[in-house]
Amino acid sequence: MDTSAKQPNGGLFEYILTHYRGIFATVFLLPISVLYNIWFTVRTKIIFFFRSAPKRHDKRVEAISEQVRQWQRAGRKEKLCTSRSVWLTMSELIPSYKTQRQKIKLNLQDILTIDKKHKTVKVEPLVNMGQITASLLPLGWTLPVVPELDDLTVG
Repeated sequence: MDTSAKQPNGGLFEYILTHYRGIFATVFLLPISVLYNIWFTVRTKIIFFFRSAPKRHDKRVEAISEQVRQWQRAGRKEKLCTSRSVWLTMSELIPSYKTQRQKIKLNLQDILTIDKKHKTVKVEPLVNMGQITASLLPLGWTLPVVPELDDLTVG
């Protein structure tokens, strides 16, 4: 079957993603998503178990500060944005602005402390609601308001 007349400008791959996205999502994206979530959950538990995030936090913040200082020394030619991958966003819109900005790598995605005495949680900005919920439930705690999407970050 000749599909060239029906294909959008992006070619065969875009045609498949547009017209067969349900099959593509089921066969490829869901299994990859499950594997990614398993990896991320195990990573989070290991880091929290060994309490390594608080030890690395200041160093990570300094690395971000150095990126901003480099941007300043370069003359601030572009606006800043995070280098967070587009596929991690919660929006269906493609953030095209990222192509025209200086990207700053933020590696701040860990729970730093859970203070049982004061009932507080200290987290980095890219911690998501799923991480927080998974860490609090064993203590019998929950957030006062829990968003329905586990992947939403604290920001």
